[in-house]
Amino acid sequence: MGRVSGKKAFITGGAQGLGACFARMLADEGAKVFITDVNGDGAEATAAEINEKHPGAAGAARHDVTSRDEWKTALEAAAGAMGGVDTLINNAGIGTFGSIETETEENWRRTQAIDVDSIFMGTQLAMPYLKDSQPGSIINISSVAGMIADGNMIAYNTAKAAVWMMSKSIALHCARSGYDIRSNSVHPVFTRTPIIDPLIALGGGGDEGEKRLVQQIPWKRLAEPEDVGYCVLYLASDESRYITASEFKIDGGITAQ
Repeated sequence: MGRVSGKKAFITGGAQGLGACFARMLADEGAKVFITDVNGDGAEATAAEINEKHPGAAGAARHDVTSRDEWKTALEAAAGAMGGVDTLINNAGIGTFGSIETETEENWRRTQAIDVDSIFMGTQLAMPYLKDSQPGSIINISSVAGMIADGNMIAYNTAKAAVWMMSKSIALHCARSGYDIRSNSVHPVFTRTPIIDPLIALGGGGDEGEKRLVQQIPWKRLAEPEDVGYCVLYLASDESRYITASEFKIDGGITAQ
């Protein structure tokens, strides 16, 4: 038996990067997964790859996480395909660069809409499904950028800090309401996914850009998607049944400095 056999996971931002990694790892351990992304073709490709290895384990849909109507449609499709939803992984997100003086209002609002508002809206709409399929797990992907600030990442810092606190509020509500649904946040450091390409480019690109970036990390290397994936796998499994309102730092020690 796999660590998450019988689980039914809804994963946003699953066309590539961390979301695709989570989907593969959960399916390898016995879960059904439903992958969504604004890049619908990419989500379908991830699902097809998983189904080649685990026939019938994955479904997918195009999904703009800033749209309430698309959340409703995607959750309904996922529940129909998997027989319910007991694990919600809010992974979709973007990052922008800008200080209090240079960040634009457009970028600010777009970052909050995708990184924060979507989690509020999606979790609210997913609650009936999670309540019907208890025990449940809500896993919100934040960042170390929600814990330590940078003068040129005001929108992203603010958004990821909001995800951290929102995860705790959701957890307390569920516990006090008597729901067997836990909520936790995951805080990766720079991870080898497309979202960090601009950071590497800022350092000169290529190996040199990566070398400069990891100088901030005590371990002096990037996290790999699987490093984050094992934490998500744990939180999706019944191994974490007593874990809620917690934050998990996958950071190579950077927040200890």
